Amino acid sequence: MFYPTKTMKITENIYAIRTFFVNFFVYVDGEDYIVIDTGLSKFLAKRGLKKLGINPEDISHIFLTHTDYDHVGGINLFKNAEVYLSKDEEQMINGTTARAFRIKYNRLNKPYKLLKDNEEIYIGKIKVKSVSTPGHTPGSMTYIINDSVIFSGDTLTLRKNKVYPFYWLQNMDTKKQKESIIDFIENNDCNWVFTSHTGYSDNFKNGVKNLI
Repeated sequence: MFYPTKTMKITENIYAIRTFFVNFFVYVDGEDYIVIDTGLSKFLAKRGLKKLGINPEDISHIFLTHTDYDHVGGINLFKNAEVYLSKDEEQMINGTTARAFRIKYNRLNKPYKLLKDNEEIYIGKIKVKSVSTPGHTPGSMTYIINDSVIFSGDTLTLRKNKVYPFYWLQNMDTKKQKESIIDFIENNDCNWVFTSHTGYSDNFKNGVKNLI
């Protein structure tokens, strides 16, 4: 079910760090370093970054796709980073909404800033666009970097280079997720897509044809 990318440099700007069954990603442009999610644990995140020669203290911004434990587990490693997440995900942090059996493991112990749908943040020459893709959680967010690279968190999976919604058993609202994916496809034109659990592809446009 899960087959994340090994810890490695993928392009001149993008690094994948594997923390057991989940990836988080570093995007670099010159002296600017940001991460999308933070992985399963501080220990695993630190070990992966060290392997790639990346200093956690150089990370200035964290963009969370959502707040499940395997995506925020390494957050305290990044002492100098500002944290961003969807305004619709805050309910998963403050206890207003929880998964089945009222499980609440999404609490963050760092300050954070809230993003709206289609909001854009600039870090040097890095442009980060936040696109709301609810379903896995109410505030699941997909990020587009420099109008060309998608980081989908747990909104999308890849199988044989084809794009699919995330596994329905782990979604809070699969119907809403499918609707948000179709809307995303219709309004965004990119080639690269990076998922948290199932690798990446450089042919997103072809991979989504089975969903349209």
